[in-house]
This record gives sequence, structure tokens and C-alpha cells, in this order.
Amino acid sequence: MYTKLASFMAVSSLAACGTTVERPSTPTMDPSKLPYVRIYCTPDNESHFETVTVDLGKVDAAPPARPFFAKGSAATRVAFAAFESGWGAEEEAARKYHPAPAAQYVVYLSGQMSIATSDGQSRRFGPGDVLRVEDVAPCKGHISVAGPAAVHTMVVR
Repeated sequence: MYTKLASFMAVSSLAACGTTVERPSTPTMDPSKLPYVRIYCTPDNESHFETVTVDLGKVDAAPPARPFFAKGSAATRVAFAAFESGWGAEEEAARKYHPAPAAQYVVYLSGQMSIATSDGQSRRFGPGDVLRVEDVAPCKGHISVAGPAAVHTMVVR
């Protein structure tokens, strides 16, 4: 349980900032709700965005600290990845989509990344944003393009 909670806490502490798409405009965000964006695939192999909200429950995981809101799930791998400025621009120009290598969470630590799904939608992600990619093969996938500065991420499977 400790390993699972620790893995989740690493993601949830960064995710508490919300997501680019539906970030609340006031600092009074309900701490028992955690929104993030996912990319999923439909039977026609097209990729799409969806905003998901996770309900968190109060846990007493670190006494004597006060209980906090959390919801854990198993993680098998955590990796850090960095993308140079403009990474993916050639693929964008050629409209060359790629599927995710596996279903995974991507937590944006620095920089900005634009992502386009095969249905034509595009969204921008930055520090504190969480993206769940589930558009694995045979899905057409998505196109990722790093902004003018390097992008650093944490990837959790």
C-alpha cells in the first residue's frame, strides 16, 4: 500500500494544479476532486480529448500530519523525459501521428507542449498539467510539439 500511495502522491501533488483546459479561475478548487485530460481512442481508431474528474477520499496516511485527499493506483514505472524546443514540429508539418507506447500519465514539469488528436482538436499543456494517454496502437495517435523552451515531464505507467 505504501508504494502505491507514494507513487500516487508524486503524481497527485503535481496534478493538484489542475489541467490547462479546465483550470479553475479561483483558488477555491474542491480538494476532493482532481480534473485531468485524457486522450482515448474510438473503434474507428481516431483519438480524442476528454476531461476526467477523479473523486478523492480522505486518508490518514502520514500521522501525525492531518488527513488529506488521495486515491492511489498501482504504478509499474516512473521516468523523466525532456524534449528540446520545437521537438515534433516536423511531424506536425507532415501530419504524422504516433500512438502512445503504453497507457500512461504524463505530468508536465516545465515548458509548454501542444498536442493534436486525430479528430482535429488541439490543446496546450504546461507545468502542473496531467495528461493520461491511452491512444495506443492500432489507434492513429496524436502529434506532440514542444514550445519555444525545453519541456520536462514525468511519465508514470
